[in-house]
Amino acid sequence: MSTPRRWIRPGLRLAAALLPPVLVFAGVRWLFAIVAAQVGYDTGNPFTWRRWDSGHYLDIASRGWELFSCARLGGRPRDACGNSAWFPLYPWLLRPLLALGLRRETAGVWMSGTAALAMLGVLWNGLLRERRLKGFVLLAMAGVFPGAVYAHAIFPTSLALLCIVLAGAALARGRWVLMGLSGGALAMTYVTGVLLAVPNTVAAWWRTRSLRPAVVAGGLSAAGFFVVLLAQQLILGRWDAWYRTYQKGLPAVARPLEAFLAVVEPVFTDDLPRRTIALQALTVIGLLVLGLITAVVTRHRRNPVRLWAALSALLFWAFPLFAGRGVSLYRADALVLPVLLLLVELPVWVLIPLLIWLVRVAAAMGQLFFRGYLV
Repeated sequence: MSTPRRWIRPGLRLAAALLPPVLVFAGVRWLFAIVAAQVGYDTGNPFTWRRWDSGHYLDIASRGWELFSCARLGGRPRDACGNSAWFPLYPWLLRPLLALGLRRETAGVWMSGTAALAMLGVLWNGLLRERRLKGFVLLAMAGVFPGAVYAHAIFPTSLALLCIVLAGAALARGRWVLMGLSGGALAMTYVTGVLLAVPNTVAAWWRTRSLRPAVVAGGLSAAGFFVVLLAQQLILGRWDAWYRTYQKGLPAVARPLEAFLAVVEPVFTDDLPRRTIALQALTVIGLLVLGLITAVVTRHRRNPVRLWAALSALLFWAFPLFAGRGVSLYRADALVLPVLLLLVELPVWVLIPLLIWLVRVAAAMGQLFFRGYLV
């Protein structure tokens, strides 16, 4: 009888570590499966999860970066076209799966799903588990956070979220190299990922009052961006290839208020798709304001994880607005997820209605995604 008893405690610990993220992941996939079926799509088909930018990531995975004059496509000769504006970590991680013979879309869905589950696992075990029921509610909120459908689609969203959450968990444990490497991986995933170098640096210094952890955590985070520049110089012969391709798509620069109002104004119209997108944008800023107020009222400003979460959420929310009118905030919203760490002091009876609202928003945005309205 001693042998079975010896395994009970380790088994319970393993269940406590794995079951909550698995349950949330399964629940979110079930939600999107129902939503997709309502509009005639099957989430078991990998092509259901593919959109316009997915093709660029899959092309980089299978053929590599391309950079050429837009004159080839009938555009202005001075403009640069190709796929070099899309950052490489996600497609590079797809290559081993492609080498095993998986179809591109299948590999993309598997990679995104694996990263989404891993993100929930790190968030639970690294930052929320000690909060028990409240932590589980926050974990569920992370599963359906605005932009959640892209965490399961053929996009780097879930990989980026995994990097962000891993950096936060590393901060909580004082693992500065891991924190920096997580930030560096994020900088190789999205062009805005390099922004994490700022909260990583500030939070590491705030916790230790020492320069070395700040340099390690922030420097390694920024290094990921320079790795991308070096790779483009070696592969394409232009270190600024990403910007040359990206800049022609910038509708305007330094007009954040105009960009935000353009997204939220349709909330008062009868245009259901645009109204749904506006509701998501208002939900994100509402969570951001609530989180910042909660952090101040509960006097956790000296908590380095809360400081890191506040800076990260603010930067990832505000920076895309500087791209001007026409920016797709509904994808960028996903990276504001650290704001949930500012809500840990709220009572469960406040968090549960927020969770229900996030489920409704995720379902509505999921319908737009599967119908092809969102790109």
